[in-house]
Amino acid sequence: MSRQIGLTTEILLRRIRQEGGLALSPDFATKVYSLCEQAINTALRRVLTTTTLSIPKQKLLFSLRDELSSAVDIISITQSNRDIPSVSSIDEISAFDPTWFRSITGTRFEAWHQIGRDLLILYPGQTAISSVDITYVKLLTLRDNFLTAYNENSELPDEDVDIALSLAELILLTRFRLLSNISKKLEQVVTLLKLRGVKI
Repeated sequence: MSRQIGLTTEILLRRIRQEGGLALSPDFATKVYSLCEQAINTALRRVLTTTTLSIPKQKLLFSLRDELSSAVDIISITQSNRDIPSVSSIDEISAFDPTWFRSITGTRFEAWHQIGRDLLILYPGQTAISSVDITYVKLLTLRDNFLTAYNENSELPDEDVDIALSLAELILLTRFRLLSNISKKLEQVVTLLKLRGVKI
């Protein structure tokens, strides 16, 4: 069963009040926790989505913000059940063809590359309209209203909610300059991330 946002935020509020007796807006705590869910999902790649993207002919560059607004990192791209290999740099695409940016020769894609979190290159440009299936790390919903989000379930798996909660606590302790337990809390967050395979 998924953890509810409201109950998790209440735990965060209690922890911060115990640390410094500070009054903290539930809406602000909800937003900080929600941002931490996004960060943890980005790091751990837990919530994935697959969607079909229609490709106009001759198009090589795609704005992720326009084409896949909920995508953080692309995991894989397939065309007709064939995995398209990813490359680690534009130089590798140039190895296929030094004039790749105007190469409209393909009947199938040979490689893809994500630039930051904004652009996707699919090489080569196609001579006809086509489509690909893209699996990506989902940008989790940002919640900033405690009452509205109270009964909503976290999109993170249960085992990762505690990491997001600890990270939110660390951020709020830092924000309110409650410095006495920050090093201990930071060590806890780093340990939890390392246990899940994140290199820090």
